[in-house]
Amino acid sequence: MIRTRFAPSPTGKLHIGGARTALFNYLFAKSNGGKFLLRIEDTDIKRSSKENIDVILNGLNWLKLIPSEKEKYQSNETQQHIDIAYKLLKNGFAYKCYLSTEELNEMRNQSRKKGEVIKSPYRDNLVNIKNKDFVIRLKMPLKGQTTINDKVQGEVNVNNSILDDMVLLRKDNSPTYMLASVVDDYNMEITNIIRGDDHFNNAFRQIQIIKYMNWPIPTYAHIPLIHGEDGTKLSKRHGAENVMDYKKDGYEVEVLKNYLLRLGYSVNDDKIYDLENNTFNFKLDKINKSPSRFDLKKLSNMNALYLRTQPLNNLLNRIKTKFNLNEEILERLDFLLPDLIQRYTYLNEIENDFLWLSNDFTNNLSDLNQENLNLVFEVLNILKSTEWNLIELKENIEKYLVQNNLKMKDLGPVLRMILTGKTNTPDIFKVIFIIGRNECIKRLTKV
Repeated sequence: MIRTRFAPSPTGKLHIGGARTALFNYLFAKSNGGKFLLRIEDTDIKRSSKENIDVILNGLNWLKLIPSEKEKYQSNETQQHIDIAYKLLKNGFAYKCYLSTEELNEMRNQSRKKGEVIKSPYRDNLVNIKNKDFVIRLKMPLKGQTTINDKVQGEVNVNNSILDDMVLLRKDNSPTYMLASVVDDYNMEITNIIRGDDHFNNAFRQIQIIKYMNWPIPTYAHIPLIHGEDGTKLSKRHGAENVMDYKKDGYEVEVLKNYLLRLGYSVNDDKIYDLENNTFNFKLDKINKSPSRFDLKKLSNMNALYLRTQPLNNLLNRIKTKFNLNEEILERLDFLLPDLIQRYTYLNEIENDFLWLSNDFTNNLSDLNQENLNLVFEVLNILKSTEWNLIELKENIEKYLVQNNLKMKDLGPVLRMILTGKTNTPDIFKVIFIIGRNECIKRLTKV
């Protein structure tokens, strides 16, 4: 059975790149009848926080990327990581390194000048030095090549001579990410590792642990990172916020997921897929090798288009559920929503219209001039004498404009400002009709 995992570190929030990685793992597992698992890599005690864990869990929950099993915490497996390090040591695949920090820094400087990797002088020294701190390093092969057949990057070969002897256990006996991640993947029976290509170099080191332990090698798929519009690494200035900020800003969850899907995956249509309820045939060979570019404007346009395709009853029910609105506003919303939705990028923009849809609306009209007031006076007379239906309202007002050599552009903006306080509203005749004769007369009379 296919088993994938998303393994975020709670040293930060759940951002766009992580959300996309989680989505790809979720979709691949789901489309193959497998399991999608979550592991919180919380071994960096100083930088990890409960707040960040909650944000990650809430973000995945909002995105409806629900793990098949309860999430696991890497910190609970520390003893297992230590045991594996000592097993590698016992079997001759690792060694104790007694280099001090000063000695290590000096070796690094010399190695950079020569273009070589660090090889500890303790690598082949089998003598234990008592009463001195040590780290445990993996003994990397000195000859030959390591090959990974990556489902995105293709077949890649690396000379073992350039791979350094990575640290497995630190001097305080705490395991490094490079060890813990491999051990946890084995214990969780992960079959496919789908992650960012910033981990690709790690894979050539980590795979040595797997070989030494005679464990099954997972299938790798390293995804190119997301860039900003300017082609540089995605950052906060490009919109790489906490995923929950997109919810707060009003983005529809299905839109965000579909946009993330298209960031690095070949989809040949503009359809918004129901990725939660329907099976999407996700294939690793359709992941692009080139970095994708995050475009916040494109995401916003997708959101606006998606809103316009939604059943109006569904939108109205969502509005009723989220906001405590009286019957008067709901009745007006029900009538005007088909026009209002055409003006929104996010559904939460509707809050800006609640005020003028209410009978409690008042407006600052200090900028109106005498010419405006004359127009208002004439419209008042029309509203008082017109039979209250949309057709007659429109006919009588347009008749007045023709008789006085006026155009709708002379009257419309004035009426909009008085009746709604806005310059951009649905058709003004529809606004007048649904607000009602008495309320329109009350607002116009105040002028």
